[in-house]
Formats: sequence, structure tokens, C-alpha cells
Amino acid sequence: MSAGDNAECGTQCQEALAQLERYLDGELPNTTLDEIKTHLAACYPCTDRASFEEQLRAIVRRDCVDAPPPSLLVRIREHLATVHIEG
Repeated sequence: MSAGDNAECGTQCQEALAQLERYLDGELPNTTLDEIKTHLAACYPCTDRASFEEQLRAIVRRDCVDAPPPSLLVRIREHLATVHIEG
């Protein structure tokens, strides 16, 4: 995502969109999170963009997850059984 995709966005929109991925991932500090939430509550284009990104993520999570082949699971379990955990 590029913050400059919407030519009508102002500086606040560009800053909010630049932080959107981290916002959706829950990786923002509380002060930045509050700023983004406040901006999204007041800005329809940015809210629309955030909603699109959330829906896209949900589709990818739902439809783009492949189960590992059983042979891989066996190899991982065998490897984990041999790993010595140092503490």
C-alpha cells in the first residue's frame, strides 16, 4: 500500500495510511493507535481503505491456507524430538 494512492488525501491521511499495516497488525503504540482511530473515525476514504484491507486479510486467512503435507509434520516432530532445549 502506498500512502499517496489517493490524490485527495492530506498529510493526516498519508500518515494514517502509512501506519495502516501496523494498525491492522496491532503493532502500534497506544498514542499512535489512538491517533489512527481518531483519524479513521473522521475520514471516510481512510476508513474505506482500512475496511478493504481488513476484508482482504480475512479472505486471505480463510482461503489461502494450505495444510502441510503429512510427511512434513512427521519430519518436524522427529526433529523436535531430537532438539535439546537449553535454558
